[in-house]
Amino acid sequence: MNKRILVGSDSFEKIINGNYFYIDKTLFIKELLENKGDVTLITRPRRFGKTLNLSMLRHFFDVRMDSKGLFDGLKIMAHNDIVDEYLNKYPVVFLTLKSVEFATYKMQLRG
Repeated sequence: MNKRILVGSDSFEKIINGNYFYIDKTLFIKELLENKGDVTLITRPRRFGKTLNLSMLRHFFDVRMDSKGLFDGLKIMAHNDIVDEYLNKYPVVFLTLKSVEFATYKMQLRG
């Protein structure tokens, strides 16, 4: 089956399972683990894949998932030490505010 281009999706799982083109950014996981900091701030312009990268991190770390199949063939899997220690071993809180439609917190609560 030919790979397709998916525009506008921020779901790592959908891109991998849907046989879409994916630029392998999984070594970001290794970089994040090696550059240990109290806080990591990820700033990029709109539409530069911030939420997609966070989705990838969620699938890699989240203990509630079985994500090995998603990462098969991707660069991070060559780093057995990282995979063995971190793949699906930690609780993850994933929060996105992409769908917030109102200008203030109070307006959002009223919906």
